Amino acid sequence: MVTQNLEIALRHLRDTEEWISMWIDAICIDQQNVAERSHQVAFMGEIYRKAAKTYVWVGPFADDSDEAMEWVDLIGGSINVDWGDEMMKTTDLLEKTKYAPMADASVPYEFEWPWPLLNLCHFTNREYFTRLWVRQEVKLSQNKVLVCGFKQLDWHFFATFARWMAVKPYTCVDEYGVWTQEMEKKYKAGSELVSNICAKLYDGAFLSFDRLRFDNSKLNWKDPRDAIYANLGLLPPEYRQLGIKPDYDKNPAAIFTDFAVRVATKLRSLGFLESCDRSAIELDSLPSWVPDWSSPMRMAADSENIWSASAWISAQVEYVGDGVLTANGVPISEVQRIDRWEDERSYDGQPYMVFDCIRSWCKHVPDNYDEQEWFLPGTGLTWLEAWCRLFLYGNLSEVFEAGQETMVHRPDLFSLQEAKELMLIIWKARSFHEIWCLYDPTWQRMERFLSKIGDRMKGRSVFRTVDRDIGVASSSVKAGDLVCVLLGCQVPVVLTPKERDGSSPDEQNQWQVSGSCFVVGLMDGEAITGALPEHYRTVDWRYRKDVLPENKINKFRSGLRNDEYRTLETDPSQVLEECGIPCIRYEREPHLLEVSPDALRDVGINLQQFTLV
Repeated sequence: MVTQNLEIALRHLRDTEEWISMWIDAICIDQQNVAERSHQVAFMGEIYRKAAKTYVWVGPFADDSDEAMEWVDLIGGSINVDWGDEMMKTTDLLEKTKYAPMADASVPYEFEWPWPLLNLCHFTNREYFTRLWVRQEVKLSQNKVLVCGFKQLDWHFFATFARWMAVKPYTCVDEYGVWTQEMEKKYKAGSELVSNICAKLYDGAFLSFDRLRFDNSKLNWKDPRDAIYANLGLLPPEYRQLGIKPDYDKNPAAIFTDFAVRVATKLRSLGFLESCDRSAIELDSLPSWVPDWSSPMRMAADSENIWSASAWISAQVEYVGDGVLTANGVPISEVQRIDRWEDERSYDGQPYMVFDCIRSWCKHVPDNYDEQEWFLPGTGLTWLEAWCRLFLYGNLSEVFEAGQETMVHRPDLFSLQEAKELMLIIWKARSFHEIWCLYDPTWQRMERFLSKIGDRMKGRSVFRTVDRDIGVASSSVKAGDLVCVLLGCQVPVVLTPKERDGSSPDEQNQWQVSGSCFVVGLMDGEAITGALPEHYRTVDWRYRKDVLPENKINKFRSGLRNDEYRTLETDPSQVLEECGIPCIRYEREPHLLEVSPDALRDVGINLQQFTLV
């Protein structure tokens, strides 16, 4: 007894001339036997690692899939991808042919008719790419073959194509009107699916547990527990050594809580708080500080923060039982005002709606705004710079450090100067019609700018604190919440006072985690070390060939660039020492930066203990 899809696959994969030995989990594991399933799931990673060949079956021929496979073969064979920095270049054989610009992400590829786009769109939106369990087989298997119908293709070509599809702009000559806006959305969704699978799966890379819930978004699985179990083999070694054993007899809330406790107490990390969202918890009896990995995030994933709001200091926590965790952190300020655009109208990310949102969020800015006179207190940034960093999560082209000889070419990112120019146009426009009437290429840049902001802001709210900080958080944030930097978490979090019901005398000191947030002037450790000197800036050095991978901080290619002396600091303990904060111990792999609470209080840091429930 097998599923229809498996029966079709077997008929396509069988060899008429010789025997093939296959391992198929749907057959080789008794899916109805909970004990056997729990036992076997733990071995699936080893099975894929030792397989002589893995057939990645995406389904039978449909929607001109043979033509789509030919395009994947063409594009994948024309480009080489350096997965360490995700840069593309044309293969040497094609460098002097018409396909030479294929790898240039700043030059749109022109499709002379819409049919290839339609075929690729249907192909990348196949159900196979939405399955959570497939990531393990394509990551851990050494020799992979993509199979669709009777066509087969080296998986390496498909992975290269996925990167190309994610970053390469395109134009389409469509005289028939078949390439609709709906198909464009479907093409984008498909590119996100396949690039999410492939970009995280190059040699030596692991899924980020801190952002696992974002990585699971738009994927499907049946059992809530599989949100953890299907990813165990893809997590870094230190996570696989936590002693997590699949057990389908335990309820999901208990499994998630146990996993979070082990990470917090054994690895001294609270990075998983980045995936918390109090408005998106579906499991009963789940503490607010434990992400509900069984439910999708209602927000798009932000780019990873370059530095650490807690200055890379490891968590100082204790699990006291019954879903209660104590954690040391620095309180920042109370949320005073919130702007939720979606309270006013349905938000779909269209350019005119993003324009209206920005005008609403920034309505305090006068028409005669002078950048030289308006500064955000305590940051050294003008209001214009602050809003640009807020809307783009600080993900600007300047943060990518290429060294002294070369410049990083990232056409998918805006420079701060570009963002400021476009933001000023928006602030000074009397209506969206003035924006829409901009001539190319300004309109093209503006449309891309608004699209980036729209993707980031969907499901989020802009807030201001009593100290005039500006930030972005999930839609669950409310007035009276506390912005806080918890040690061991790379981003600030928003805490909500627990409502008192008289069940415990300690209720007044208990907090619920509303979610993570981005606050201008708080993302680079300012709560610990104070504002960085003007000649320092945080950078991502992934494109530098003169910096060894061993210099990564908690697996991030992060550093502090000293523009005055042209040096790069990648030792966070050294930064703390320069600020007068002695460190007990620093280990790079796995990351551990230990600082005593007294050492922090001695330099005037308002370190407090928070009880999270």
